[in-house]
Amino acid sequence: MSLKTQTRALFLSLTGIAVSAASVAAADLGASPVNYQNPVDERIDRTWEFLVAPYFVGANIVGTTQVGRLPATDIDVGTSDILENLRFWAMIRGEALYQQQVGLMIDAAYMNLGTATDTPLTGGRVRVGGSQLILETMLFYRAYRTQQTSIDVYAGGRYWDISLDLDATGTIAGNFDIERGDNWIDPVIGARVFHQINDKWSVNARGDIGGFGAGSDFTWNAQGGFGYHFNKTWSAHFQYKALSVDYDNGKSGTSKFAYDTITHGPLIGIAARF
Repeated sequence: MSLKTQTRALFLSLTGIAVSAASVAAADLGASPVNYQNPVDERIDRTWEFLVAPYFVGANIVGTTQVGRLPATDIDVGTSDILENLRFWAMIRGEALYQQQVGLMIDAAYMNLGTATDTPLTGGRVRVGGSQLILETMLFYRAYRTQQTSIDVYAGGRYWDISLDLDATGTIAGNFDIERGDNWIDPVIGARVFHQINDKWSVNARGDIGGFGAGSDFTWNAQGGFGYHFNKTWSAHFQYKALSVDYDNGKSGTSKFAYDTITHGPLIGIAARF
């Protein structure tokens, strides 16, 4: 395989991983995997409630992506591929609820991926890297609640910031460093439901849609799962999450960037509510 073909294949492969893996991300801790609540009458005198929840998503990505003048490329990346190239990740979710009625959700997910390969013919080296930040901010309103069940409707924005880098030294093509990236904001609307089965187990689900041409052409998110509550403060949550986005910056030439994928996989999180 020629250096040009090898470099292009490596670049496209990591592009798919880097752009996709964190899309998860806005990873939400999903619908409300950490929305543990005691019976409402036990918390009625509490003005504020807060939630902090780190989490991880084992992503699998399918779809297509296009960067610059390179042709659109199919993506089919598994969790093991992402973990092999993972340099650093951080995913955390926070919530604040006022008088059991209105609240704010913030979710931040960052992932940095990278790999390198030697070029046997010249003794050079090609490095490919990528990073992605997804920051989600939503206002929500508790439209329905009982001692065991709550339903929230929410609206807000999901910010995507993607950066890709290709660096080559000592290759047939010489030394070069190519950086590409893009960022956009998707308006989002959705709803989530939480139900406490007993003092130990709960179930939850969330769904939203967005983009509407303001950021991406269209995006949707669906997830659901269950929680195990150790006590009134600590709980663990397990979900399956699918996040789809169809984005095209509408540019041509080297500025072209398009990304149409579905990222899906299990989500695991620990939550503290106080």
